[in-house]
Amino acid sequence: MNNTDYEKLTRDQMAWFLDTKPKASHSYDLLGFGVSSAQINYNNQITTEKWIINKNSTSSHESNQKQSDITQKCYKNEPCFEYLNGLRDKTGSAVESSLIEVDIWNGISSEAGVISYPAKKSNVITPVSSFLGEVAEIGYSIHFNGDPEEGTVVITDGKAVFTPAA
Repeated sequence: MNNTDYEKLTRDQMAWFLDTKPKASHSYDLLGFGVSSAQINYNNQITTEKWIINKNSTSSHESNQKQSDITQKCYKNEPCFEYLNGLRDKTGSAVESSLIEVDIWNGISSEAGVISYPAKKSNVITPVSSFLGEVAEIGYSIHFNGDPEEGTVVITDGKAVFTPAA
């Protein structure tokens, strides 16, 4: 295989869908309108030990503390903004939701023409950290809780429908 067999991926081929109605019927809306940058920081939890019988230490990767800080421009009627705007001054279970990470670049088409995408669904909290400023923005963090659930997503009318892996 040579490097001409590789396809460069772009950020828009990796989508996030946030549950904007977590206490009701669930609605996974595309997160990204008004967002110019978003990445997951894994914040690796590393344990290091040095035993008296060794000259050097040993490290082990115990877990991740996944988190993302996002600043989003405010757009009236945009579902993620409207949901997050409603979380200002909220704490505890009020900021609990879920998020689906979707590999748009890796979709598989069925015989019926329906495209399903590999996905991971995670429980998250989304506390708001800032609001307004000179250009009307809302800042928030997404903190991932526990292990993600593997599955697939079909996107219908711009919303993600998640199916857990068998």
